[in-house]
Amino acid sequence: MKNTLLEQIKGKIAAWDKSDIYAVSLFVCDMNDNPCEPVVTLGYNTVEQLQKEIPNADGEQEAKWNYAFWLQNEELSFGAGETQSVVRQWIENAGYSYFTYEEMFGAGESPEESLYEGITEAFLEVLIEIVKELHESGFIKEQFGKEIPVLIHELEYYEEIGEQNLKANPAETVEEFVKFCNEW
Repeated sequence: MKNTLLEQIKGKIAAWDKSDIYAVSLFVCDMNDNPCEPVVTLGYNTVEQLQKEIPNADGEQEAKWNYAFWLQNEELSFGAGETQSVVRQWIENAGYSYFTYEEMFGAGESPEESLYEGITEAFLEVLIEIVKELHESGFIKEQFGKEIPVLIHELEYYEEIGEQNLKANPAETVEEFVKFCNEW
């Protein structure tokens, strides 16, 4: 899964007009709130969008780092559609049990949490490894002419989000974002 996702991310980024992009987004959520169905959506934000949204936010930092003010461009959605089976296979190969939405939340008894607990953390670790590789291989600098953050995030911001991005990105690229997460 990691290599497939990495190659798909690289292919999408390589095709972008990068002149105005200041950050790449890896938005993570669980399809239908099912932890057995993690999805990551690739996108980006631009300086133009940031400037447009400053009046709608509680200041420049919120407009810059809060995904709610970003373009909402879905360049790739990995874990949904055709790639859902790739993620399911990864879950099973990692020793977890996969449960459909109906099995998780339908009538009857829900599966034992210990069978799927940890999927989210393991999925995030794969994303951290991918972002590190994008930076360490020189791909990000080559594509954008400088290092920019590749942010792994949810809709909410808190200290742990900042910490996972410090693990994944060069520290200087995420200092502002980490501060935003800690103050949010």
